[in-house]
Amino acid sequence: MVRLTPTRLLCLAAASVGTTIFLYHAFAGERGFDVITEHSFASTRPSDPKVSFGEPCSPFKNSAMKDVTIVLKFGAAEVDGALPAYLERLSACKPNLLLFSDRKDKIQDYDIVDVLANLRPEYKYDNPDFDVYDRLQNEDRSSGKSADGWKLDKYKFLPMMEIAAHMRPQSQWFVFIELDTYVNWDNMYRFLTHFSPSQSHYFGSPIWPKKKTVFAHGGSGFVLSRGAMNRVVARGRMFAENQKDPGTHLFGKDVRRECCGDELLAKVLKECSVTIRGYWPMFNGEKPSTVRFNAEQWCEGILTMHHLNGGDFADMHRWEENRQQPKKPLTFEELFTYIESSLGSKVDDWSNMSEDVTLRRPNAATKSFEACFGACLRDSKCIQYEYSGDICRLGHVMRLGHKESPIGAQKWASGWVKDRIQAFKAAHSPCTGAHFVHPNPWH
Repeated sequence: MVRLTPTRLLCLAAASVGTTIFLYHAFAGERGFDVITEHSFASTRPSDPKVSFGEPCSPFKNSAMKDVTIVLKFGAAEVDGALPAYLERLSACKPNLLLFSDRKDKIQDYDIVDVLANLRPEYKYDNPDFDVYDRLQNEDRSSGKSADGWKLDKYKFLPMMEIAAHMRPQSQWFVFIELDTYVNWDNMYRFLTHFSPSQSHYFGSPIWPKKKTVFAHGGSGFVLSRGAMNRVVARGRMFAENQKDPGTHLFGKDVRRECCGDELLAKVLKECSVTIRGYWPMFNGEKPSTVRFNAEQWCEGILTMHHLNGGDFADMHRWEENRQQPKKPLTFEELFTYIESSLGSKVDDWSNMSEDVTLRRPNAATKSFEACFGACLRDSKCIQYEYSGDICRLGHVMRLGHKESPIGAQKWASGWVKDRIQAFKAAHSPCTGAHFVHPNPWH
């Protein structure tokens, strides 16, 4: 899991400006898409076994995903935390799975690979980031709870490329995820069958930092094809003194000066002539309660979501078991039913994350919750609102949000305009198949 460290927060803050520009340009005009239905989708592999979508462990049955390696990255402190429950959900389907961390270990029938173990000593010597690594190797699992473990995360990305390629030489696709990443495997299978793995593909949710390389956000999950992995491995030979062991070097990068491993990986991929093809919102950095539901993504297929905790995963699993048409590709339209019953006229101690219009004193909308509601009604785009004493915020998209406990005298309350929600649904539903949006960036 990527921690929101001060450095990470600064990087994401800088990237948010570029991301906002990206979203505007991506959707200000027409953005193409393919329509995927329950029964029909194009495939680059006509000999694929028939997949019974919507069933437990589909599409892992019939060896349909045998050429897809799932790479699960986490810290040593999470082996006794989130990992067991995540493995319980995923390992039941017997996927082609690799577990990568910063300490060698074993859980259930899986070996946990220390992707930093082969790094040459010069990368670790006199590097304060690796002080915690040395402690982790000398502690038993129960004591490996260092709060500094996040410092090692950015060092893992480059070695794990070589190690994954080395350990799975026959795999054609590599899906990189973390312990708070949700993946809809039916849709992921549908998606990957559109592409040839022999070509160099790098898919994910793009982050656009100003004047820097566009990269796929790690926590949202990203995908590399065998063609892309081969290019990375070939470039790595320029820096590897030991051709036998993978993951001995960092591709000539001073990782200490880098913000984030996912951004660093994109730089190396770009040097290999592999650039991201962005598939937001299908690769999504939000979880169901914080997803923005609007016209632009209403019919889009969902590949991944991020920031889910154990309770979120359990709730999603129960909801998925009760889908009315489980064979159909999961879309945001259908996911909206997951949160819809929680949208009320007034919910106290709650922030629905309205963020499109902010009204402050002395604006009359800040006088009361009812006045804030009135301001929403006067805004034809407003579909939800949030009141917190001296601030009224209006939202033009639908979001559930999160509990917000009072801070002193300041209290939060949120509301949704139900008749506008129903009007939105009437105008945009039903979706005729899932939209698999064309990439941005696409080159």
